[in-house]
Amino acid sequence: MNRTRSRLIRYLLTHGPATCREVAAALDVSVSSIRKHLSLLCEAGVVILGSGTYTARPDEVERELADLAASFQSAGSDFRNRVTDDSHLSVSAFHSSECPGTLNRTN
Repeated sequence: MNRTRSRLIRYLLTHGPATCREVAAALDVSVSSIRKHLSLLCEAGVVILGSGTYTARPDEVERELADLAASFQSAGSDFRNRVTDDSHLSVSAFHSSECPGTLNRTN
């Protein structure tokens, strides 16, 4: 998640509905930048616009956080499985002297 959008969502969750200008002033970010981020958050369904003010949708924020956490857990599982699959390597992928920063596989 983008840092500005994260700050923006936290602001709206904490302070309630606000105009674009109010959010921009509170976060010390340009109005045009906040407008762009609010537009993206509205498209994602995390924020809604009503009567000139933006409101965060806590239920959608929680759902997005749960999806993000699940993707990290899945990625962690995939990484652990790959490390296990590569355990036949004689040189650790993290300590390879042949090509630093890459995984040298023997096929």
